[in-house]
Amino acid sequence: MTRVRIIGGGLTGILAAFEAHRLGAREIVLEDALDRLGGWSLPRVSHGVELRDGEFAFGPAQDPIRQALEWRGVAFDEVDLHAGAISPSPSGARATWGEGPVLAAEMATPPSGPAPETLSDILRAYPRAAADPLAHYCQWRLGVWLDQVHASAAPALGLHQVRLVPVSEGAAANVSAPRRGAVPRDGLNGLFSSASRALARLGVEIRLHSLVSPREAAQACADDALVVWAADPMPLFDLATQKAPKPRLIGERVASYVFRARLEAPLPLTVRNYTGEGKVSALRVYQSRGETLVSVECVDEVGDEPLRAEVLRLLAPFARRPMILDACVLTNMRTRFACPSVEAVQRLGRLEAELDHRHQGRFIVAGWESADTDARIAALTERMARSLVPAARISAVA
Repeated sequence: MTRVRIIGGGLTGILAAFEAHRLGAREIVLEDALDRLGGWSLPRVSHGVELRDGEFAFGPAQDPIRQALEWRGVAFDEVDLHAGAISPSPSGARATWGEGPVLAAEMATPPSGPAPETLSDILRAYPRAAADPLAHYCQWRLGVWLDQVHASAAPALGLHQVRLVPVSEGAAANVSAPRRGAVPRDGLNGLFSSASRALARLGVEIRLHSLVSPREAAQACADDALVVWAADPMPLFDLATQKAPKPRLIGERVASYVFRARLEAPLPLTVRNYTGEGKVSALRVYQSRGETLVSVECVDEVGDEPLRAEVLRLLAPFARRPMILDACVLTNMRTRFACPSVEAVQRLGRLEAELDHRHQGRFIVAGWESADTDARIAALTERMARSLVPAARISAVA
């Protein structure tokens, strides 16, 4: 029977463990360097309230990731996921409901040819009136040349749903219905706790405080185990045959703040600032244990008074009455690597092919966390099936 060793206890690693069990594996080990599953996405908790500084919603009932978690006992609540955008326009910042920026530009015929490789390739598909403000926004967020950024960064920047309206209708209201989705009933910490219990019931061995080196993982493949690397792939470049400096990553400086608030608005609500002006890039309003909280992402540190003024200004168009911001309960500075470089994606692809050939399909790399989540999990599931299903069939025949 094939043994499976999964490195990384975030959501990807947990889903990989569930999938390995579904495919027939029974000797499964899930390892993580932290003291509990959930990886770096686990929010801090203060007096029972989750202080989140990232995304926290899942898809509708047919979402395969949500289905995999629900099948193992994780409870979700169906909600409308409300979204708003602050977009640039010739007359100033413009607030609209719906996901993605709204820009006044004539519709263009979609270009034919190969899929875009860089963020610049994506922007070139838009008319100049839309491409220029989008480029300014991306530069404001990342501070690098956009031809260095891989096209898979578009969803992380909120650019996968750009909305163009004819110039003659540039001032018209743009209203979008909320997207149907779900949030974990017991919060993100409750989700990972439920998943941990489900894994234990399945007989998955969970090893915490476990630092696994790439060479140790490769040795496990030599011992006929299937290894799924669901952690940061950067250390894996130490396994490359041709030694070279590790690829450059694009670090986005993020200052996060969480406020208690009193706000009358449809929740949960995410508002993105696409103007490339100010400090606030995104706001997420959610409830935890009956409290309303506002999670604020900024491109740099900002003082309390100007931060509060900008948050109130950006949320005002989406609130039914003026909002009151109470105490700031979390401040966090970090560098986020959500937008991979073209070099990093290309070299990781070559490394994956090398490891696949060297270990005969028994070393699977989940990929960059910034890539489209659904596509990443679907690709991981397919590769695990190719490795595990034949082994299960051979075992059954024997």
